[in-house]
Amino acid sequence: MRRVTWVVAAIALAVLGACQRTATPERSASPDAGSPGPSSPLVLGLDWGRAASLDRPENYMESVPPDYLSNHPILRIAGQATMADVTASPAGLVTVGYAPPDWLPIAWTSPDGQSWAIESMGSTPGSFPVAVAAGSDGTVVAVGRSGEKPIAWTSDDGASWAAHSVPVLGTDGTAERMTSIVATADGFIAGGSRGPELSDRHARFWRSGDGRSWTSVPDDPEAFADAEVRAIAVLGEQFVAVGVAGSAQKHTAAVAWTSSDGETWARIDDPSFVGAEAVSVVSAPFGDLVAVGSTVDRQEAVVWRSPDGRTWNRVEGGRDFREPGFVWMTDVVAVDDVLIAIGDYQPNQRGTAVSWVSRDGEAWTRGTPAPVQEQAEFAAIARGGPGAVVVGVFGLPDSFVPTVWLTPAR
Repeated sequence: MRRVTWVVAAIALAVLGACQRTATPERSASPDAGSPGPSSPLVLGLDWGRAASLDRPENYMESVPPDYLSNHPILRIAGQATMADVTASPAGLVTVGYAPPDWLPIAWTSPDGQSWAIESMGSTPGSFPVAVAAGSDGTVVAVGRSGEKPIAWTSDDGASWAAHSVPVLGTDGTAERMTSIVATADGFIAGGSRGPELSDRHARFWRSGDGRSWTSVPDDPEAFADAEVRAIAVLGEQFVAVGVAGSAQKHTAAVAWTSSDGETWARIDDPSFVGAEAVSVVSAPFGDLVAVGSTVDRQEAVVWRSPDGRTWNRVEGGRDFREPGFVWMTDVVAVDDVLIAIGDYQPNQRGTAVSWVSRDGEAWTRGTPAPVQEQAEFAAIARGGPGAVVVGVFGLPDSFVPTVWLTPAR
């Protein structure tokens, strides 16, 4: 009986996913707005609507065989892919990700956040672009890994991409990956790690003037030990990175690094980092840094503030940072004077995308999720569209249908 129920649900999701291409965007209601309607105010960061049109990969197109109950097949929803990160460029919005079953790198472009066209980034299986940034000259640079090696991709418009090799440490074949990137005044800085996929990690940094040619930042056995870089921000004339300490399967704490030149990095193991993980950091409108993440067991979302990247204070979020089950933040962005953090909560098997807003980094308001956020995961956020654009997936935990949301909803 469970199998029949699961198959029916999967078919329903496939139909729903197909309808999302042309359906009128739905919107959520903010906790202050009441029921959505023509006169209801729309709140940036709390009201969300789906993009009107989004191309999806042509994968898993096979139909279910008539004897599916006896053969026990795995039903795959068509058009699955993971949207990992998004950025705004002079050419428009650009999102990068990867698609099964061969795990090919793909991108999407949009002039306005409402209509998204899918683009190929290459044909090498096992390639995973996970972070993207746009330089001052308009060059879009994505980073990730291909097989067990770090790799970068560049594009002038988000549609045509070129892949570039990235230097590694040593010659023993240990896996390395890029996990984050930030545009600077004179190029790009990327971060990541070295180590087996399911074991210990060692933090890494790279620099590039154009996104095409990369050099390794000298290794620091102490500052980079037992850690992985997850995000990098620019604060004035210095760079601040945040990440996680511990192995790939068992994080123990958040960690931060600061640098004045992108070459030499000082590690910060702040007491407020213990038992948590930091996955995103942004320079806030009021001048401080704000980092987000969760406790390592994902029982609580976590926010930190820092005036300089060297000292950090954990924000007391109260009830808005907790939920029966699991809750975590995945990204944060500043739009004018508003900070928007995104993430998910999972009271049971199926999660729900959720967002928080703040003007000072201390007091946060959590939105009330609407149907457009159910069974979805908010992965990354950037300025764009009517205010901000979020990319992620719908259909969890069985399917990963790429989806874009806009705020405020229209």
